[in-house]
Amino acid sequence: MKRLKSISFMLASLLLISVLLSACGEDTKKTAEPESTPNESKQDVTVDPLGKYDPPIDLAAAKFITQDVVYPEGQSESNNAWETFYKDMGINLNYAWVVKGTDAQYFQKLNVSIASGEIPDVMMVNSSQLKQLVEADMVEDLTEAYAQYATPAVKGIFEQDPMALQSATFDGKLYALPKTEPMIGAQTPVLWLRTDWLTALKLPEPKTWDDVLNISKAFTTKDPDGNGNQDTFGVALSKEIINGYPAMNGLFNAYGAYPRIWKKDDAGNLVYGSIQPEMKAALAKLAEMYKAGELDQEFGVKDGSKVAESLVNDRVGMLFGPSWASQWPLQDNKKKNNKAEWGVYPIPSVNGGEATVQMPFGANFYFVVKKGYEHPEAAVKMANWFMENLYGPSADYLKYGVDAKGITTAKYALIDMSAPDKDLKRAQNVAKALGSSDPSTLNPEEKSTYDKILSFRQGGDLNFYGENLQSGPEGAMMVLQKLWDAGKVVSEGYGGAPTDTMGEKKATLDKMENEIFTKIVYGAASIDQFDKFVEDWKKLGGEQITQEVNEWNASQK
Repeated sequence: MKRLKSISFMLASLLLISVLLSACGEDTKKTAEPESTPNESKQDVTVDPLGKYDPPIDLAAAKFITQDVVYPEGQSESNNAWETFYKDMGINLNYAWVVKGTDAQYFQKLNVSIASGEIPDVMMVNSSQLKQLVEADMVEDLTEAYAQYATPAVKGIFEQDPMALQSATFDGKLYALPKTEPMIGAQTPVLWLRTDWLTALKLPEPKTWDDVLNISKAFTTKDPDGNGNQDTFGVALSKEIINGYPAMNGLFNAYGAYPRIWKKDDAGNLVYGSIQPEMKAALAKLAEMYKAGELDQEFGVKDGSKVAESLVNDRVGMLFGPSWASQWPLQDNKKKNNKAEWGVYPIPSVNGGEATVQMPFGANFYFVVKKGYEHPEAAVKMANWFMENLYGPSADYLKYGVDAKGITTAKYALIDMSAPDKDLKRAQNVAKALGSSDPSTLNPEEKSTYDKILSFRQGGDLNFYGENLQSGPEGAMMVLQKLWDAGKVVSEGYGGAPTDTMGEKKATLDKMENEIFTKIVYGAASIDQFDKFVEDWKKLGGEQITQEVNEWNASQK
């Protein structure tokens, strides 16, 4: 097999690559006949998908914690409801290391761990790292564990999104559990606006793309906060122009451009969105807005947390962001400045009407088990427990999902996953219950959302200002539902495992893409450099990736 002939990992550091290759060499290549594993010697073990381990087992893990994660008083990443639950179920969970920050920081740390050859028993990886680990024979084949242990609730998720499991399958063997997410709620962009600033400047709500551009200009030049200083700007943006937080995916979508996803053209072939002509027009507009001061002049060095500070401190009035932006950081802005008001809108298209917005693949990350770990089924059981504790017959959502104070305890779980349509269904069901004042048919998560929205609407509890904006009857999820119903959501078209060339080249190509786009917006490169970028992208592996992606596409017909 072609991929067995190479373990040229696409790590960020070339030094680490050489270390890894040196450490692994030919000895790490997979053989045609896999060696027997400890799992194969336990044929007589009783299969209990939700049962506890007795005697207890030890499990070392790596953990990624997003910057918005907080803990109830007295709790921490090593002392919380999920840690206690795992212990009660016979798993002594110890973290080899924890990264609280961005996913880029986590995966950078993980690259070092992989390069050293010392990986924990269970960890989350990205698609490139999954491919690298499989080729190096460093992770367990989970095919049998999944077939035997996965509950109907877990299998139901992957029946809704079959491409997720397919993306973790190599030569017919399942090597990871995809971390599925309801991506329409998690990543699909909507337009967030400071409506109190619209009122102050007597501006209309945005119906057209020209409205959006006029609002951005006014938020920059007409002192919308009335403090007598020109210290505000129109649009929030971080150093990650694409797929970052905040990113410009929504603005690109307004121009009919779909960066970093594969989209079918009129002939049914998959084309890479970042190199299409529509991107050039959108980048030219962004450069124009930057020059006019409508973007943070230092966006190129600011990560999401820094941009969030600008939003909380009344510096920015517009955000192309996901539905959950209402809960972080817009809710913090409201709690700091009670006069602040945010509204959510579909993004207008430059061609009129509402833009078709992009939704990435439903599983960008994966949970893997180290090769040789004695209990590979533990990862599957953790997925089972997550679904059971939040949505099953014995669910305790306030303990394991989101507590009464709005703290998301579900983020403490080592392994989590969600049904693709979960957020849309929740918003629909909650809106119906609010309309009838009858929450009796809601599941525990939906009931929790219902109660929080009522706490804000009837009691003015600002801890749930963002919940109302996200999942309330006029919230972001209902905006996305209407776009979904109208066929105005385009999904990632490629759902296979990383191709050979993706594994080797994608990280480099992505980095080149973000760098040239940033330079164009800054004005450090002319807009015509976009054409050279397209040529370079094709020469440096993009053309080969396109061929491989379309071979996969043809195989699906």
